[in-house]
Amino acid sequence: MDRIWHSLYKEAKNRINTKEIPPFIEYGSNSCAILTTKNNIYTGTSIISNTNLNSTAERSAITNMLNNGESQITRIVILNELEELIKPSTDCLECLLELGTEFGGIDILLDAKDGTTAKLIDVVPPWWGTYRNKK
Repeated sequence: MDRIWHSLYKEAKNRINTKEIPPFIEYGSNSCAILTTKNNIYTGTSIISNTNLNSTAERSAITNMLNNGESQITRIVILNELEELIKPSTDCLECLLELGTEFGGIDILLDAKDGTTAKLIDVVPPWWGTYRNKK
């Protein structure tokens, strides 16, 4: 795993901190770190509630990035509360496809031990927007 992946993994790992605000809200069970084209790292954690406050870790990190004036993602690391790497949630796939430096070009870390990665486009089901990029 290269230095950049290691930094992203470490940042995501440092954000995992599951907490409950009894009796309705849980946050921090999943975490995410994204790298932008400007080589900045943004992080986020998940929020689970009985309201529309819900947010995936990816969405939280993306919001953080957008609030800081950036919009192009190159790499992403997502961890669950057991510090296991997971793929992006289905709720965020389309947003990630739209925010990649090229269509589906975001690299996702799949295995920290051997450094296995995949392009986002290779781990998502067929997307309705594909034809728009071929125009």
